[in-house]
Amino acid sequence: MATNAVNNFIGRFREHDSVIDTFCFGCCYWFALILSERFKKDSAVIMYDEVENHFGVMVHGVVYDITGDVTNDYNWIPWSSLDDDLLRSRIIRDCIMF
Repeated sequence: MATNAVNNFIGRFREHDSVIDTFCFGCCYWFALILSERFKKDSAVIMYDEVENHFGVMVHGVVYDITGDVTNDYNWIPWSSLDDDLLRSRIIRDCIMF
């Protein structure tokens, strides 16, 4: 089952205390990218919450970040569907390519 595979993969990162802070406060996009590449065969989709400015990845209907299942913790939209070009460029500049 994909859920166990994702949780096991996330667990490997969480062996170090500072990793949660790193991937929740500033580098959440990069962890989402790692998850999306790792679970590409499971049709992983990078998701985004515009209000909280946070990234996650949806795998089989469940959204994950470094803390695990965060499906119901944010107002997720697919990152690819964010059609506000100015906002998207600011996010890329300030949060992804910081």
